[in-house]
Amino acid sequence: MRLYYGGYGHNPSGKQYVYWGNNNLRTGQNVVAPVTNKWSGRTYNTMFTIMRTSGADTPMANNEAQRLSQRGIGIKSIVGTDTLKLPGGQNYDSKKAWKEDSANRYDMRLRERLLGSLSPKDNTQARNRLLGEDDE
Repeated sequence: MRLYYGGYGHNPSGKQYVYWGNNNLRTGQNVVAPVTNKWSGRTYNTMFTIMRTSGADTPMANNEAQRLSQRGIGIKSIVGTDTLKLPGGQNYDSKKAWKEDSANRYDMRLRERLLGSLSPKDNTQARNRLLGEDDE
């Protein structure tokens, strides 16, 4: 067993969280980890990106486990490595395909938001411009 430090999502930043896991996980790997909402108490699975690791028998890992247990925080275990089982998980052939799909979805949401803020009079002309269609 090892301690894994990381954050939630594809590009974590900010606060790091600690989980127990098997010895076969690597830095930069996306795994599935349980998260408990502190207000509702509901536990659900989310994507966790490993940022650094520490062996379970090292002084750093022992100190971290003691520090958290003194505060009444139990260290949870990583659930697995199959992130496609998460809600909305999709399989992509390559990182390029994932980036293209992500950019397309972002562009469509941005266009929808911009079109929704226009008055009905300007909507047709602006829609054609945003969607790259010729004016008729």
